[in-house]
Amino acid sequence: MILAALAAAAVAAAPDASVPPTVSPLTVQPLPKTGAPPAATVEVPTDATELGRWASVWPEAAFQEHISGYVVLRCDIDRHGLAEWCQVATETPANKGFGAAALELRPTFKVKPAMGPDGPIDAVMNIAINFKVPDNRIDWGAGRGGGSMGESAGGPSSGKGDLTMFGGPSSPRHSVSMLNNPVWASTVSYSDVAAAYPAKAGGAEGYAVAHCEVSHAGALSGCQVTKEDPDNRGFGMAALRLASRFRVAPEWARAPHNADLWVDIPVRFPAPGAADSREVSSPYWVAGFDPDEALQVFPKEAAEKGLTTGYGVARCVAAQDGTLSDCQPQPGDPDGLGFSEAAVKLASTMRMNPWQRDGEPVDGAVVQVGVRLNLKP
Repeated sequence: MILAALAAAAVAAAPDASVPPTVSPLTVQPLPKTGAPPAATVEVPTDATELGRWASVWPEAAFQEHISGYVVLRCDIDRHGLAEWCQVATETPANKGFGAAALELRPTFKVKPAMGPDGPIDAVMNIAINFKVPDNRIDWGAGRGGGSMGESAGGPSSGKGDLTMFGGPSSPRHSVSMLNNPVWASTVSYSDVAAAYPAKAGGAEGYAVAHCEVSHAGALSGCQVTKEDPDNRGFGMAALRLASRFRVAPEWARAPHNADLWVDIPVRFPAPGAADSREVSSPYWVAGFDPDEALQVFPKEAAEKGLTTGYGVARCVAAQDGTLSDCQPQPGDPDGLGFSEAAVKLASTMRMNPWQRDGEPVDGAVVQVGVRLNLKP
């Protein structure tokens, strides 16, 4: 999904490699244990609260009206503490765009994961997002390239979906669109991420987010770091180097109204030598199989027994481009009647997005593909 936004041009130029990147001022703090609080609270900064090169998403109309907001997101948090998927649970005040703005911040969330008997586990958690307008706002003004605070890429602000991104106070605003769930034409491999692990990281697991502009051809430029954890270990600069090799699929590289297009790239750096299951649990499929083909591979033996439906499972290995190979049949339902063998044939024609929402490449990872086959439409 592409959301219209207004942005500060704090990231218009490519970063100087000799200057350490400035980390986003987003912070995660635990709330007091009263009732059933969110697992963490994210304080969203504005231009008046922080200096330097950074980007912060705000609802355009709400900021214009000087309205603060509070959002609770219900998120799937993986065992690394990263939010793979979120939805708005509560939004105060309603219909002012704070929910949409909070969802744009998802890649920058990193919290303490839930713990199971054998260590960190995946869990559903609530994350609170606090949008607090400062007492003294900076008036960007039309003379600084910002124009009216009420204008958006698509016309007058509705107060419901238009977003504003603020950078350092020396940078003017301009119209952009943020690209959510991008489809990637090319990324980097798992070995590339391992090779980019910073020498000064000391064996710690790291996470960083690169915020980049997308050209009409899908190439990225002007990248900056908007999240780094832990900081000052080199993960941000490593993410920037990797991001320069990413490319958005051309059909996704055009924003509405010819606005500038930006995208966030999350990158997780596993600790060297750390055990990693390398499984894709939530694939983002960008190519499936033809339903007519599914009818053609329905097991003959099952049909002869009068069955009109069955469930097959294929265990496959993902390639760097998201295609599947080395697919093997797994126990199906009912088992032994060819449903999983049919799933293997169909899985070989599927393709997933090559970069996951938790900041990892899919190449070399195992994915289980379940297919329900119906003899009748």
